[in-house]
Amino acid sequence: MDIDRLFNRGKELGIEDMEVYVVEKSSTKFKIYKGELENQNISKEKALSLRGVYNGKMGYSYTEKLTEDSIDELISNLIQYAQCNEREYVERLSGHVKIERKDRANRLNQYDDEKKISFLKSIEKMAYSMDERVYLVQTCNYEEYENTVYIKNTKGLELKDSYGAAIISLFVVAKDNDDTQTGYSHRVIDDLLEEDKTALVDEAVKDAVNMLGASSIPSGNYKVILRNNVAADLFGTMVPVFLANMVQENMSLMKGKIGEQVGSDLLNIVEDPFLKRGIINRMFDDEGTPTFTKHIIKNGILKTILHNNKTAEKDGIKSTGNGFRTSHKSTIGVMPTNMYIEMGNNTLEEMIRSIDTGVLITDIQGLHAGINTVSGEISLSSNGYYIEDGKIVKPVNQITIAGNFYDMIKGIEALGDDIGFSISGNYYFVSPSMIIDRLTVSGN
Repeated sequence: MDIDRLFNRGKELGIEDMEVYVVEKSSTKFKIYKGELENQNISKEKALSLRGVYNGKMGYSYTEKLTEDSIDELISNLIQYAQCNEREYVERLSGHVKIERKDRANRLNQYDDEKKISFLKSIEKMAYSMDERVYLVQTCNYEEYENTVYIKNTKGLELKDSYGAAIISLFVVAKDNDDTQTGYSHRVIDDLLEEDKTALVDEAVKDAVNMLGASSIPSGNYKVILRNNVAADLFGTMVPVFLANMVQENMSLMKGKIGEQVGSDLLNIVEDPFLKRGIINRMFDDEGTPTFTKHIIKNGILKTILHNNKTAEKDGIKSTGNGFRTSHKSTIGVMPTNMYIEMGNNTLEEMIRSIDTGVLITDIQGLHAGINTVSGEISLSSNGYYIEDGKIVKPVNQITIAGNFYDMIKGIEALGDDIGFSISGNYYFVSPSMIIDRLTVSGN
């Protein structure tokens, strides 16, 4: 499709400023089951979204058919959208901006599909061989994607960026007589490395095998270690409290807290669009605003929330470069790229040794039903290990941990030197393990 022709046609029909957003997506997925390639899926798609101002209102339209004969339909749909748009705010289109491109090498491109499949098969084989109690490798998946974003408007903006990553995941079932337990692990990779394979298998298999014979513990208030993957899941689910649109709609208790102590002195939360092994690595957002690395919380103090142009204008500040779409069909909202908590200097073993009586949580379920992102209340079914005199005594299941997120982040007593990650909906969060001074555990 000729973009300039699209713009000229729009102007002829009375549309003022216009902008196209073109996204190209490609993905490759492999699934191994019992030594064989069970499923292979390769997909590619390209779509265009058009937005523009008509009679003082913003209109949107989109198409997956990028041909010349789609131009009139695109413009007609935009005009209809604008005519039905009752919102007073009119989104501001960005003008020309110069962004210095940062080249990112994708080392996965050096491998053909056969090598990736072979790597995945070796993961499954290692899982079965690690412990005879591994009854079944239920899931052994590889997913790789590459996205390209192109933005051009009538105010002189023209930008292009590409990003991608791969995720390997493993779900195993361990069995001992009538007792069956499961273990799951996943990792973001940018190369086919033995160390990633070993770490993936080690975590999934040990989580399954070590939970055999698990039982509940007495209810009470316990000092709790959230292992890195659990902390990442929990914080990833709470990401909306740091988004300006949620704050401005009174859907976050972070409202009015910028510059105030909201967490432990140990807590540093960063949003980094250039994070190594990140999921969304972008030089600019979907409004053309340059992205940059920023502390959301530093030494427990809330430094900023994340903004797009609209929310920033409402607060009288500049956008933080977080105006993103969830798809080409959506309007522009507020989203993070990659978020992480800065690591501490404690090993997980040292953290365990520091606790007289407590619980190490290695798995949580029911994240979306068990967490209220507005109030911060948490109630999650959990598995893990009971700690006594600085040692793991036994595996624990059939317990629920409960507390409040806003109290929890103030009660962080130590951070680990390890990291785990979570992909919760559109949010990617990386975290070390952490000690929380107290959470309520409901057991027997």
